[in-house]
Amino acid sequence: MDDAPLAGRTILVAGSEDRVPILTEALTRQGAAVIPFPTVRIVPPEDLGPLDEALRNWASFDWVVFTSAHGVSAVAERARDLHVDLRKTRGRIAAVGPVTRAALQRNGLPADVVPAEYVTDAIADVMGDVSGKRILLPRSRLSRQSLPDTLKTRGAEVSQVNAYDAVPADSQPEHPLPRTIDYIVFTSPSSAENLTTLVSEKELVRLLERTPAAAIGPVTAEAARTLGFRIALVAPEHTIDGLVKSLAELRPHE
Repeated sequence: MDDAPLAGRTILVAGSEDRVPILTEALTRQGAAVIPFPTVRIVPPEDLGPLDEALRNWASFDWVVFTSAHGVSAVAERARDLHVDLRKTRGRIAAVGPVTRAALQRNGLPADVVPAEYVTDAIADVMGDVSGKRILLPRSRLSRQSLPDTLKTRGAEVSQVNAYDAVPADSQPEHPLPRTIDYIVFTSPSSAENLTTLVSEKELVRLLERTPAAAIGPVTAEAARTLGFRIALVAPEHTIDGLVKSLAELRPHE
């Protein structure tokens, strides 16, 4: 695979335990030598009470907004535990992007609207008039407040529930990190933050000083930049496929 777009490049992939294998496989197909490093574990929230209450009142919401596939999986799994049929609703469902939409479809649910730009802040603009509407946001406790704040300013009654938590994964690379890594890839703000706690101080300093980073989207890029990482690439299409494509299109010296 010497003629593959990413041949000869070593890429450290930091992300959730379910996403890292997908991204690793995709980058390997492009010729990269990949160091998979799961830094995020998705777990149920400590208190399931608010989510359970929201699910019992599922049919009363005008909108449910999913900002990640993890949120879809968490809600669907808990609904099965509670014997709640998510298909029985008068409301509409918004998804942040194609991966979240696919997760909904796997669980028999539609995505009524998806923004053209796959970022959370773009969702409100495709939902139309939300004044007086009851909107449910199942999310992580680490999620930003910009979307609910926007919806509230437009007159919506917003219920946020912690559907899952993103905690540091209990993992380490199989071998010490090589001295030369061409790129670090981040798939979420938590993936960057947790990486700083899972590597040694010496390794972290080397990564911050020497290794450019690629981010799946602008929010992730902002979080990584705040931590001191040098962002060299933000995928124009904020998906794993978009991230891989952008990396593959870089010239060797970039």
